[in-house]
Amino acid sequence: MATRYNNRKIILSEQTLPIGKLLSGMIVTFNYSEEGVTDPRPILLFLHRDSEKKLIEGLNMNYINPSKIKKLFQVIEFKKGVHAQENLIALKEDYFRIQLSVTKRRSFMSPKKFYSNIILADNVFIGAYRSYKTDKLSALKVINIKEEYIQF
Repeated sequence: MATRYNNRKIILSEQTLPIGKLLSGMIVTFNYSEEGVTDPRPILLFLHRDSEKKLIEGLNMNYINPSKIKKLFQVIEFKKGVHAQENLIALKEDYFRIQLSVTKRRSFMSPKKFYSNIILADNVFIGAYRSYKTDKLSALKVINIKEEYIQF
């Protein structure tokens, strides 16, 4: 069983987001109410949504220790996975997103490349990768994380 950390302290701000506006590379949080769940309030680096199976997938940052989260962003930077503030979906405020390729903005790093180059390269990241049933989640919010976790 993976160790769970309370990484809520990395959150700088959050704003409500409809599930249809999720973009790969966003960091989101939500309430998750599935029987037997060990993390009812995940912080998820969102990578993929499967509409048919009604699932979202990504890296649950609550299963990564805070110093390793900094390392994650260093690896992303090294692999040319740019991250920035943006507002492609017309929310009230800009939000943080790793610049993975989406229909609204193409980039070098696709979610599949991110998964194979970054997540599969580290056992901690493999252990923190999760999928969630979309009908069991509520209060979806995109978050901005504190700069100290993404500055090098």
